[in-house]
Amino acid sequence: MAVWQSTLGDGYYYGHMAAAADNSETIRSYLAATNQFTPEAIIGIIANMDHESYLNPAQGEHGKNMSSQYGKGLVMWTPARTKIEAYATSQGENWDDGDLQMDYLLISAPQGWIKSSAYPYTWDEYKQITDYNLATRVFFYNFERGTWHDELDTYTNYWANTLYGDNPPTPDPPLPPDPEEEDELLKIAMYLSKMIR
Repeated sequence: MAVWQSTLGDGYYYGHMAAAADNSETIRSYLAATNQFTPEAIIGIIANMDHESYLNPAQGEHGKNMSSQYGKGLVMWTPARTKIEAYATSQGENWDDGDLQMDYLLISAPQGWIKSSAYPYTWDEYKQITDYNLATRVFFYNFERGTWHDELDTYTNYWANTLYGDNPPTPDPPLPPDPEEEDELLKIAMYLSKMIR
């Protein structure tokens, strides 16, 4: 069992970098030990986790009072009650355990992966990407899905330098989502919002 730094809550943790540094190394080691991921793919995951949770496995979605209807964990599994919490219960563990979440990531990513038209990579193809910034974009658009934030580039560069001593080149802007894809996502979002009322 790895030692994880965590803070249970849904706040903004601006002083989180010491904990994040420890957790980033734990995540890097976990993924590298599988012998499935390039360093670039690992950084793509870590950059997205930093954006979603500050690399804090006990993080809840901001302002949602740790409600299980919303996101929780390193990648903000949503709704938590049917994803990370249900998995934790099935394993007899607590949802905020970082090791459990890394195990669940390798289960949930292939299941929840949707190839976007802008970044049409499968999960297995993602794991072999050799460009840091591309990996961050592919993981974001095909797994996290949402509105792109440019700080993801900052996180990518920071963690590539911190964990591998690399300085990625300035990335191209992310490709815009396909308008048909956006319409389909809007329909899905509207349907889901009706279900949780």
